[in-house]
Amino acid sequence: MVIWIIGKSGAGKSYFARLLVKNLKKKVKKVFWIDGDNFRKKYSRDLGYSIKDRKKNSLRIQNFCKKKEKINDVVICSLLSIFKDHQRKNQKIFRNYFQIYLKVKDKILQQRNKKNIYSKKLNVVGKDIKFPEPFKSNIVIKNQFNKKKSLINLKKILNKINDKL
Repeated sequence: MVIWIIGKSGAGKSYFARLLVKNLKKKVKKVFWIDGDNFRKKYSRDLGYSIKDRKKNSLRIQNFCKKKEKINDVVICSLLSIFKDHQRKNQKIFRNYFQIYLKVKDKILQQRNKKNIYSKKLNVVGKDIKFPEPFKSNIVIKNQFNKKKSLINLKKILNKINDKL
């Protein structure tokens, strides 16, 4: 199974991915987490942040996930994922694909700005690179960064994923 968590920078992708890893490891032997930033540092150091390079990186992640899925790992990806054609392809190439969209208002993201992403001048998704609404997500979570609501949302996600495992 491939679980693809999409959202702008600061939307809570890593937070939910960590919770999913922790919960799914109780049920599944092999859970592998791909964080977009970490993947880029390890496998895509040769790429920048232009649209062209972002597409190359996205395809590398897709190929990596395909290899992991073939050996029956559950793969959790937490990344921006701004290309609808790649999201459509995900739904075709993966045997068991589940897409989560973490939707957060821009104002909240810019206030949080933990990684100072929104202070940068160029190639910022959600600022000067458009972030399109994802293609056919299985679940959309309006993240408000409230711990109690996050746990409720986690349960909703796990219930839907458990139906597909």
